[in-house]
Amino acid sequence: MPRRNQTVHLKYRSAQTTVELGKTLRQARYLQAGTQNTATPVFQNRQQRGDATTYGRISTSQDGRIWTKLPISYPHVQLSRPSVWYANGRLTLIDGQDRYWTTNFKDWQHQRLNFNGADFKQGRVQAVFPGTTRSAVVVVRGIDRQSSRAKLYYGQLTKTGRVKAWHALQLGKLPARQVAGMSLIDQHLYLFRQRGTQLAVYRANRLTRPVRLVGRVKLNHAQSQRVTAVNLIPTTKHRYRLIFDLTTAEKVQKQPRYRLLDRRFKAVGQQHLLIFGLRKRHVQGCQQPV
Repeated sequence: MPRRNQTVHLKYRSAQTTVELGKTLRQARYLQAGTQNTATPVFQNRQQRGDATTYGRISTSQDGRIWTKLPISYPHVQLSRPSVWYANGRLTLIDGQDRYWTTNFKDWQHQRLNFNGADFKQGRVQAVFPGTTRSAVVVVRGIDRQSSRAKLYYGQLTKTGRVKAWHALQLGKLPARQVAGMSLIDQHLYLFRQRGTQLAVYRANRLTRPVRLVGRVKLNHAQSQRVTAVNLIPTTKHRYRLIFDLTTAEKVQKQPRYRLLDRRFKAVGQQHLLIFGLRKRHVQGCQQPV
């Protein structure tokens, strides 16, 4: 007799101990959070997304070019744009209005975040930048209560998921909804906006300062494709690696790519595929652990 269809949830058990995993995270030069569609195969550097569920994944790297998936048990929940934060033995994933954290890399706790300020509502996390062992800088996109327009706000996020004070980023003419990603390097905030096959790079010398256009990068992709999950990491004193995802009009997610940039944010050399030591994921945020 044929059996009825059953749903089985498997829990991954890492071959590394908690101490070894903590050491891996502490020694990693870069961390990145991303998503993976585990139900759909990858073919010719593409993965069909559609309405399929995507789960959070974390990778580590020493050079920003070759990445290795962190071998832990991940929360079995839908994530779309996660950010990662590791400090003081606690690994945290934040996605939209949800926070997940673990200390043993197996069991995850969950907290629903209520990011509303006196000046905005409906705040959703766009990026998390590690600061100290007790707090990080969180950037949310919220709706201004007076103008009803989307704006970006930042504040100090504690390990309990609270933000005491919010401040608006001074975006000028840069629309908040068109920000395709952001990075914080040595107190400089970088934001990115797609303009056809070009990516405009904006910079604020500090979070309290206004952003200004500092460069445009030509990317090799069809104009109809959407650039997402853009991140910038330094490789040397005067060079950067620009990492990004591409999504076609048919919602096909292509393998993450990168371009090297000089100090003036001009592309150097050719565009390359990002290398993963294990199975491919789609990147969201790259940062240095505390």
